[in-house]
Amino acid sequence: MILYVVKKVTVRVSSPKYFYQILREAKKLGIKISDNDGEISINDEIVNKLGSIDNLMGYLVCKVRDKDEFNELLIGIDTNDENNLSIAVVGDGELIESKACNLLSINDELEKIIRKYPHKKVIIGIGGGNKLGELTYRIVKMKFENAKIVKEERSSLKNPFINIKDRDIRAAYIIALRATLYEDRS
Repeated sequence: MILYVVKKVTVRVSSPKYFYQILREAKKLGIKISDNDGEISINDEIVNKLGSIDNLMGYLVCKVRDKDEFNELLIGIDTNDENNLSIAVVGDGELIESKACNLLSINDELEKIIRKYPHKKVIIGIGGGNKLGELTYRIVKMKFENAKIVKEERSSLKNPFINIKDRDIRAAYIIALRATLYEDRS
């Protein structure tokens, strides 16, 4: 049985602009912000040390789970449409973020994700069930040697153990998990 310790965050920064950015981004990631009783406190010093809101959010995603970094960061990419690739980011087995991007910006998005979340190991899985999957794999593999092509059959089917409504994100999540099982096919 795995228990996740999820903590509340108190934000005390001098800039109203940063305060509202932090609130907005924290809400997107499901991080609870508290007025005074948060176990984690964000202040100007931490914001300045981490340098960007993205890095701060990655730090918070780990901290609210009582971690300094993820042991394994898995990224799954479902390749149904070159203008709408679905990306699922899985930290130690838990879906922590999902997004969509186009084929031209996939490497930039992957770079942002990898930089955002502290981790020990990263694996990128790309659904290879179509020509777009093969092309995406070749593009990503040029920059990220830990990319793997994954068979995506039956990846978007409903599963009683995976409660993700969006079928493309569900497929990307399953692709991310399957990437740990596949040998590299360079």
